[in-house]
Amino acid sequence: MIRILAFFLFLFPVSAFAEAQSCTTSVEGQQINLFYEPDDEQVGANQSRREAWLGGWGKLDCPSYVTLRYLTPDLTDDQRQTFCLQWDNAANTYAGYAEGARDAYLRCRAPRRTFCERVNTSVQTSMAVAGLADAPEGSEGVVNGVQTVTRPGGAVVLSGAGAAVQQTIAGASTTAGAALATPIGLAAAAVSVVAVGGAVYLCSE
Repeated sequence: MIRILAFFLFLFPVSAFAEAQSCTTSVEGQQINLFYEPDDEQVGANQSRREAWLGGWGKLDCPSYVTLRYLTPDLTDDQRQTFCLQWDNAANTYAGYAEGARDAYLRCRAPRRTFCERVNTSVQTSMAVAGLADAPEGSEGVVNGVQTVTRPGGAVVLSGAGAAVQQTIAGASTTAGAALATPIGLAAAAVSVVAVGGAVYLCSE
């Protein structure tokens, strides 16, 4: 009997029998039920000791990284490292995600009214933007008055005055410049543009 059990455990590791765990999060005031694997290595790697011990916020018990995955479904675990979660204290809900440093709960360490939204799915556009800061991870520079920074996961972040960022990108690619000529982009005085994973994200107040 023991040999038979060992045989099946060899064919089907314990992780294969692990059931997906359900949890609850809140995005823009709406409670959402999500599922994740309790032994997911990436969830564990992105969970601080504080969150692991204390859990989530009241009824919201999803690990923060599970919520970030839900908000950024087109990115890989490496690519979403440049983003943090925006938390609305007044409404007790996640308001979205932004580019920036994280705290122990993956919330933006310096809360701002800045939010990111995907504005283009073109690989060519993303490469055009990334080409403005073709440098090793962690490097910084200035291109035509626009700050460029490379982040983990291959992300490139361009920050500065909205008009300057758009002009700089347009200089590298007409298509990329047109992709960012959105009402929110044109209205914002200061913006950040993140190129990662074959997509472009516009972050503006």
